[in-house]
Amino acid sequence: MGIADWALPGRRRRNLALSIDGVAEAARSGAGAAELDERRARLWGLLCESSRETLRQLLIKSDDRRMDWGVRSHIRRIDDARLVVLFRWALLYQIVLFKNRGLEGYDAAEEVGAMSELARRFAVEEFERLGMGAEPPGPWHEDWERQVGLEAAMGFYDSLYALLGLHNDPMARIERVSHFTTLTERAYDRMKNG
Repeated sequence: MGIADWALPGRRRRNLALSIDGVAEAARSGAGAAELDERRARLWGLLCESSRETLRQLLIKSDDRRMDWGVRSHIRRIDDARLVVLFRWALLYQIVLFKNRGLEGYDAAEEVGAMSELARRFAVEEFERLGMGAEPPGPWHEDWERQVGLEAAMGFYDSLYALLGLHNDPMARIERVSHFTTLTERAYDRMKNG
């Protein structure tokens, strides 16, 4: 922890909030997004915004106290590369919700592959920009696209804990993932119907 973080307790959280906004904007405007037609660009924008909000709720502050994975006290472990990975996983989770819950005007079977490729390209380009010598970690499971929301949330949770090097308490995980799934599905449905 730097002296500025110690002297100004909310500084690290504010900086992470700005970084989340920045990575969301990088995803929305980069990684082939300029090549999208208007309809796909709208879908990509919705997925990016939902992913941004998901990470802000998990890492910064949630509107509902049940939206808590117990990682807010460990945000010092989140560097730029890890934030890119977390944002990609949040995108993949939103893609799972889209696939399973739909969105008027879109054929999920047609769009899932294109959206997951954009998420992959985003992570690769950001890792290159950061000067990382390795490929970014892939999805939490090779068959993530076939999962339902709860399975995907469990994979996202487990992968986040592994990425940050945190002890994963199986009992806490069950309750946290269950609440997360319910709340994010409700948020998705509000977005879909709004």
